[in-house]
This record gives sequence, structure tokens and C-alpha cells, in this order.
Amino acid sequence: MAQVQAGIQSFLAMPALEQYAAIVSTAVKIFEALSPWLQQQPPAPVALPPPQATLRVPADGRSPGTLAFRLANGHEMPAIGFGTWKLEGEACYQAVRAALELGVRHIDTAEAYGNEAEVGRALQDSGVPREQLFLATKATSVAMGMADPSYLEAILVGQLQALQTEYLDVYMLHAAGVRGEKLQAVWQGMERLVELGRVRSLGVSNFGVQELEELLSFARIKPVYLQNIYKVYKQGEQILGDGNVGIINWARSQGMMVVGYSIINAWPHLLPPLEDPHVLAIARARGRTTSQVLHRWALQHGIAVIPKASSVERIRENMQLLDFELSDAEVSALDGLATLSESTHDQLRPAWYEDVFGLHRPVAAAVLPQQQQQPAASGFVEALRDQQCVREPEEVKAAEFTLGGGGHPLTACQAGCAAQADCGYLVFYERTGFCHMFRSCAEQVPAQDGAV
Repeated sequence: MAQVQAGIQSFLAMPALEQYAAIVSTAVKIFEALSPWLQQQPPAPVALPPPQATLRVPADGRSPGTLAFRLANGHEMPAIGFGTWKLEGEACYQAVRAALELGVRHIDTAEAYGNEAEVGRALQDSGVPREQLFLATKATSVAMGMADPSYLEAILVGQLQALQTEYLDVYMLHAAGVRGEKLQAVWQGMERLVELGRVRSLGVSNFGVQELEELLSFARIKPVYLQNIYKVYKQGEQILGDGNVGIINWARSQGMMVVGYSIINAWPHLLPPLEDPHVLAIARARGRTTSQVLHRWALQHGIAVIPKASSVERIRENMQLLDFELSDAEVSALDGLATLSESTHDQLRPAWYEDVFGLHRPVAAAVLPQQQQQPAASGFVEALRDQQCVREPEEVKAAEFTLGGGGHPLTACQAGCAAQADCGYLVFYERTGFCHMFRSCAEQVPAQDGAV
């Protein structure tokens, strides 16, 4: 296991495919060896902390277009929208029409998607009055440095023509591609579009804290909207930073509303959120689909959502988010998947998030039911920390070397050692609840996991 942990740390520092394959191969062998034991273990109760920053979202079955979040500049934005990434041609037109007919009033697109004409035609043919719609699109070429900032106004004029509208509710930079003086020039162009009445609110997408800090240092009209990845594994950032504040809380502190995309997409992970066992368990308990559970989880954190689908059935499924509610425990369990998927044996990631599942807390008392805990055994003195007894030769081990698996309290390990006439030394690992018992401990080596 130490080999796998070291390999993961090395891979995170310098990702390389040949390293990844070796890590996976070794990890599979470990799980195959542990699988019979794991299957024999009873469920372990875990006390989940209350979820952070939740919002009371209606669960009365109302139409998706009626739930709105207010932007810092006073404009209201429907909290459930429809995304159009990778939708093209007639399929895009039909999907947008279906979403509008199902009550969606927030449509998201982008210059780079190449589908603004189809979106505009669907909006026009739907018959929904423009004032009832919330239309968001993105400037891609200028934001990414593929076009000079002086072309921004002309690019927007083309987008407005394609979308068949005179103004946008939100116009955002698609990514933090340009920096410094060029970013300042681009943003000045964005501000001019607001002053001309062609854009009501400004936003950004795929920005981190550092990029936003730079932007806010010179912006006269500040962004009120941030569209970033938001899923159980990546809550606001594609690559997690090492800071103590996450992008979501930081953006909110600056008056930005957050919209989450790719809530159900697997990228950039191997395990799709729709197949995560925690998500599946909650979906079964609620009688909902995994997609509905994940989008509802985001909404209850005050994150607007823009699910994308091409079939009417899936679009309808993704819009049925306001007729059920997740409990605080269910929200917390989903919150904890970020640390569960990103943390290593010696580092809690993301550092700014609560350790929901207690990965870096001593687990013994929290995991073992009270009736299984044994009284403390006397006569033990703490001799060393972060050290463990050398386990060879075999004669140094007590007759009963372990209690089997982890999750044991110190008192149980002490009692197990005290019950053996040949046990004189005990090594207890505070982080995992494992313990090893020895006849002698003449030699020691460094150890992790809170060894005592």
C-alpha cells in the first residue's frame, strides 16, 4: 500500500501514462486481496457533519423556469437552465425547442459551440417573449487570444444576429486565456458593450482565484456571474489549488453568482458521477435518477445548473428537480466525495474543504459502535511516536499479532495485548485504527498514520 501511495504522489507531481498504469495494476492487486475481508465487514456508522452553505430550494413541483437566483446587479437568473455544448445543427434546434416547451427559460451557448444560429432560430420559433428569457453566451476567440480585443464588438454583433436578439442577459469570457494588458483591453471592451445596452451583465467562465483577482484589480464593471465546472469530485476547479479558500466561496465573497457545468460528466475522472456508489445509493433511496440527485445537490448549494441533453426524455428528466429534496446527511455525503477522490494518505485535498468522512481524523471512536468498544487496559506507557517495531524475524510478534482489519479504538488494542502473556509491546495507528502486537521491540523504523 505504501508503494501505491508513493506512486500516486509521484503521479500527481508529474502525470505520466506509464506511471499511471503501474499504479492501477498494483492497486487492483491490493483490492483483490482485500476484497474477501471487506465483503465480510458490517456497515460502519459514520457521523456526517452538517453540509456547508446550503440553500432552501423549493420541492413543490413548480416549473423549472420559475426558480430564480438574483445577481449582484439586481437582474434575476433562472436557476435551472439548458446547456448546448456539443449540440449541433437540427439536433440543437430540436433540443432547445423541447427545453423551452418544458418550461426552461435560461439558455446557455458560446461563440465556440458553433450553434448560436440554431439556438436563435429555436428561441424565435418557440414564441416565448424575449423578456421571459435569460440568454447567456461567451466570447471565445478574443478571450483566448485568437482575435485582437478590437474585434470584440464586431464579434458580439454577429452573435446577436445569430441569436436573433438585441441584447444578452450575460456575456462572459469563455476562459482565462489572455492576461495582463491584453486582458485589461478585453475587459474594457466588455464594459463598453454594457454601456451600449447590448449586454446586461458580465461574467467569466473557467477562471480561478488568481485570474479573478487580476480582473477585479482593474474592472470598472465587475463580473457578477462565474460559470465553472461543478461536480462531486471537482467542486469549482478542474485542477484543485493548494490555497485555503475554494473558488466558490471566494467568488461569492466578491458578489458573483456561480453556475455549474459538467455536473454529471465523467471528465476529468475515470469514474462517472452517475455511477458513483454513493450517488446510486441516494438515488435508490429517493426513487430518483442519479442525474436528478446530482443536479439537485448543486441547487441546494445555491449553484445554478445548465444540464444538457439531446432527447426529450432526458431533457424532461433533468428539469424535474423541484419536486423532491435531499436531506442534510445526503448532501454531506455527496460533499465528501471531493476529499474522498482527491486526498492521499498524508494530504487532505482540497485543503479548503471539510474532512466529511474523517479521512485525516483518528477513526476509531467514530467508526466502531459504542457496544463494541472495550474498556481501557492499564499498564501501558507511550514510548515513541511515528515509529513502529521491526516485524522480523517472526519470533518478535505476539501469538495474536493483530485484531483483524482497522477501525479499532486504542482501548481494544490495549485489551488484546494485555490478554496475551507473550505481548509486551503494542503499536497503534491512530489514523486507521490498526494495531500490531509484539513480544519484543528492540528495533524500530519510521512509520506513518499516527503510529504510537
